[in-house]
Amino acid sequence: MNDSSQIIYNVKKIATRIIQEYLKLWVKERCPDSESWTRQVESICDEARRRGDENPRFKPSYDAVTAPLDRVGLEKMDMGSWDLTALRTIVLHIHPLGIWLSKEQYELFVKIVDDKNYDSHESTNEPMEYVKPWSCEALDRMELFVKSANSSLKESHYKEYFEESIKMIRETRERNREEYDARYGQIAELKRQAETEAHDIATSRDPLNAYGAAFPKWICKLPNDSRASFHLWHSFNEALVAEGFTLAASNLADAYYSGDEITPVDYEKAAYYFEKRGVDGLMWYQRIQYAGLHLRGLISNASADRGNAILSEMESPSMKLRLAREYLFGRWIPKNYAKAAALYEASPTKRATPESNSSIMTPQDYANLASLYLAELANEPSPGKGSEIIAALEDALRGTDSTLQAYQNEDGFTFYRVITAGGKNHRKTQG
Repeated sequence: MNDSSQIIYNVKKIATRIIQEYLKLWVKERCPDSESWTRQVESICDEARRRGDENPRFKPSYDAVTAPLDRVGLEKMDMGSWDLTALRTIVLHIHPLGIWLSKEQYELFVKIVDDKNYDSHESTNEPMEYVKPWSCEALDRMELFVKSANSSLKESHYKEYFEESIKMIRETRERNREEYDARYGQIAELKRQAETEAHDIATSRDPLNAYGAAFPKWICKLPNDSRASFHLWHSFNEALVAEGFTLAASNLADAYYSGDEITPVDYEKAAYYFEKRGVDGLMWYQRIQYAGLHLRGLISNASADRGNAILSEMESPSMKLRLAREYLFGRWIPKNYAKAAALYEASPTKRATPESNSSIMTPQDYANLASLYLAELANEPSPGKGSEIIAALEDALRGTDSTLQAYQNEDGFTFYRVITAGGKNHRKTQG
């Protein structure tokens, strides 16, 4: 259980105790002997079974009411035997002993027992910045519920309940505060470590090798807390960029371009880090993404000329196929069917050497080019060429588990895709 999960567990535990203790006193005032209470337990469980059978959708909630019987035994059952789900079901739906809550109590009770966050204590990814304010609000509600009980319990019982409950709430606040302080202290110390290590890497004799050695441990510094790990990963890369090690800017550009668990998409920041890295230092897909930000006007200094220039510089033999696919589908740059066709026509169909792993035209790429010809979307309309390619593809695929299938693309044109017997299609083959 990580730190935020422990806090959620603490809050759920105290919520259960406060509701249990309140209902124990309610029962004590209305069932003076064990026999009358045993009859009530039997009645509660009988009603839970009946309602569970009539309402299968809510059966798990009613099963929670009857579950403790086998474990505890009828004679030893009390309100402390039931968990929060069962207590909610008993009070809100079965109504034993005429349990009555004032409007204020009822509203607080519902908020306490219906809080879906309790179940998150089994998760390892709840962000502390969310858990901290939530836990404070949840404990505030419990304190108000305790204070509201003075109208429904005898004075002596209320005094006992109030003192014990407020003490439990305060102790829980203190335990949670210790968790907060320890957690934030740990994160602060790790951020300082990230900054120190970034400086050491940037000023080392071999920054690239030093970065390669440090990279694995910072990509997931806290395995049980992915959000905190992302924060630290960002801090590490930001510190590296600040130290002049621009390779790390690529990581931040990726984060802001696509977003991640803690990072909303921000194209301005993505462009900033693309530029920090320098276009020549970007991966091929990052160059296309950066060009697309200019071509689509998604950044304040957008320039179509700049975007087109980046893409033109990329038109080497090894990149033409990748660019053709991007122009065809418009994932990162605006669609340009004529440009896609021209690049497909110039793309390699054979590897330079048998050992080479460079991209070459696949059956799906041929289907894409044929589709452009048939739809007369190439610079020179060539329906005849399209038909020839389709016929050749059908011959090549005959006897395999793949076939050609016609479909309407997003723009209403008839295109062809290669699908396997299992239904998987290769329409968006990427290099």
